[in-house]
Amino acid sequence: MDTYLPYIVSVICAAIAGFTSYSVARKQAKADIQKLEKQHELDIEKEREKFAMEKEKMELEHQHQLELLQKEAENNFGATVISEALKMPEIRQQVSQGIREGNRKRHK
Repeated sequence: MDTYLPYIVSVICAAIAGFTSYSVARKQAKADIQKLEKQHELDIEKEREKFAMEKEKMELEHQHQLELLQKEAENNFGATVISEALKMPEIRQQVSQGIREGNRKRHK
């Protein structure tokens, strides 16, 4: 038994060191996983904010485009109405009469 005692002590010390190393590594791994989870949550929140800002920007651009199209349509409508009205002989006569009266008032 005395011949095996140094081997038994060495095996027990190695087993204790192995279990201790395993325990420390496991705790460190848990801490690293928690840190990664927290960082992942922060990254997701940052991406959500970025998405919300991009969405708002796109909505503003879309609203601006709609306003431009509406103004263009209003301008086109006004020009179309005037050109169609000037094609009518009655309107032409009234416009020319108004111009003549305006010229007479200036010359007096």
